[in-house]
Amino acid sequence: MSQTNPFGYREELQRSMGRFSSFAVSFSLISVLTGIFANFDFGLRQAGGDLLWTWLLVAFGQTLVAWVMARLSVRFPIAGYGYQWAARLAGTHFGYFVGWLLLMQFLTGIPGICQTFVVAASGLAGVSNDSTPLVGGTVAVISAVTIIHLFGIKAAARVNDLGVYAELAGIVLLVLALAFFWAVSGEVRADNLVNAAHRMGEGVSRLSGLTLSLLLGAWCLTGFEAAADLAEETQSPATSVPRAVMSSHLAASLSGFLILSLLVAHAARIGPSDEGGGYLMRILEVTLGARLSSFVMVIVVVSVFACAVAAMATASRLLFSMARDRILPFSPWIAKVDAGSRTPRNAVWLVWGLSTASILFFRRIEMVTNVSALASYLGYAGIMAAALAGSRRDSAKGLQTSGRERAVQGAALAWTVSVVLALSLPETVVEGFETRHLPALSTAVAFAVGLLLYLFYVRTRISDGRAGPPPMGNQ
Repeated sequence: MSQTNPFGYREELQRSMGRFSSFAVSFSLISVLTGIFANFDFGLRQAGGDLLWTWLLVAFGQTLVAWVMARLSVRFPIAGYGYQWAARLAGTHFGYFVGWLLLMQFLTGIPGICQTFVVAASGLAGVSNDSTPLVGGTVAVISAVTIIHLFGIKAAARVNDLGVYAELAGIVLLVLALAFFWAVSGEVRADNLVNAAHRMGEGVSRLSGLTLSLLLGAWCLTGFEAAADLAEETQSPATSVPRAVMSSHLAASLSGFLILSLLVAHAARIGPSDEGGGYLMRILEVTLGARLSSFVMVIVVVSVFACAVAAMATASRLLFSMARDRILPFSPWIAKVDAGSRTPRNAVWLVWGLSTASILFFRRIEMVTNVSALASYLGYAGIMAAALAGSRRDSAKGLQTSGRERAVQGAALAWTVSVVLALSLPETVVEGFETRHLPALSTAVAFAVGLLLYLFYVRTRISDGRAGPPPMGNQ
């Protein structure tokens, strides 16, 4: 017979993840290699070498967010992380909207991650992508990730661990190789790196370019909270999870800065691409040679697959947590845990169905994937606001909350709101769409669906006490 934890839930999930697996799921979801390889050219065109400094700015802002989340993960080591934190600190109504935004982050991100795997793997194999093989390949990858999760979190963690080992090895290899060839060039001086940044920044718009270059870091440095969502499947979560949140973010921030610095240094030496873009691949091919560049790309492909495995884990546990609290339609079915694998299989199947449907029924996947980044930062902002609300509530009860903690929470909230503006206000041209604000428009539609669900289903259930987290012993 399963025990009941201090938060009012039965211990149904398999608590088998160790400290490295907890770190790995967060580091894999950040997937710094994937983010840089996908967005380096965009950042370089927008701000030149100044993207180095905007990366550091984003890393600092996200460190504030990660610190707040690490603190919350100690207080509430529960599956569903942001939904649970917001619901318990600021009320279930507010928690629902935070949970919905985070769900949108993952449900719209998984199809994009899986499609990126297909595109990268096809390019590595020299196979062209027309629409039908791309759709079929993406559905196959989503299905493969789903099958892994049906065997339980232990199997998924092993696959993800292997992917993270490969990514860490790839990061070390890439940094050492780029640093070696930079040393051979005879230009190893700090002022040369600064000068390279200035040279690569010539001709770009300072203010708008710097604002848009923030997006490189903003797109990459997310996902460190994944470990918190799997807290109920982690051994010693009160110590393992906060360490995983902070260490994965700091490791990704540092390794990303090193890779970007070396890429900018080599880009300044090589000069603009003849095709008007494609800086990153040209840097690798000219600097490292075809074979080593291909090996690096193999590691990138492995990292993308591991990222998909981590995203499926996080999305399914968030769905499970909200359904366990009777927040969503068909909650009893979604929240059912398989007795053998001790995994929320129906939640995994639902993520598979929604991800597959978005690939099959939307004309362009960008209509879906543009929701992910904006929804994530809106969800982060909601978590930071809930943390502040919780601090004020604790103070009203006579409990001590340090001024430093409230200051960090406030700064983190201001930071996440600023990133939301940076993601939604600038015009973003996406080929094939008339609108220049596709991320904001797509996210508004996704939020509107959640709002309608709240107005016609969720609100009454919460108000009547039929939905929401059970009370803790100290509430």
